[in-house]
Amino acid sequence: MGLPSLLLNAAKAVLAMTALIWRLVKLLLTVMLWVAGGVLVVVKRVTGGESGDNSPVRVRRDWNDHRIGTVKWSDLRDPRWDSISGGEQNPTPQPFIHGYVWCATVQGDIAHSCAHGPGPHNIKVCLVKKDNSREVWSRVSSIVGPKPGKTWMARRIKLREDSDSGK
Repeated sequence: MGLPSLLLNAAKAVLAMTALIWRLVKLLLTVMLWVAGGVLVVVKRVTGGESGDNSPVRVRRDWNDHRIGTVKWSDLRDPRWDSISGGEQNPTPQPFIHGYVWCATVQGDIAHSCAHGPGPHNIKVCLVKKDNSREVWSRVSSIVGPKPGKTWMARRIKLREDSDSGK
């Protein structure tokens, strides 16, 4: 065994150790990221995260209005299924979740002008599933319950027609 073969064996050993150390570093980083992700999930649940009182809830005055505003979850009151939207009291083609907010708490452009008197006004707003996060929709759905069926909608239409005809 000469010096060159000894140096070659030492170089191979150093290379093998470097590869092993690199694998251990990658494994350690993966474990750290996994643990950090778990900690973030726990912190989000404990502090309320997306579904807390300050969670943004996107609202409209009518189910098909392109103007969308945002309120804090804590500003939304009395959520429920309804077939009459706020403002002009337009009927909806199916039940939507509606709630009430003070117009001064809405950020963004919605169909409300305060032209009929000094604000703030308590206004009825519509929540549309596609506008809101999964967390917000799950939370509001757990409060209002499942979407009403066709018989509920038929009863609402009949009540509306009866009240319009003066019965």
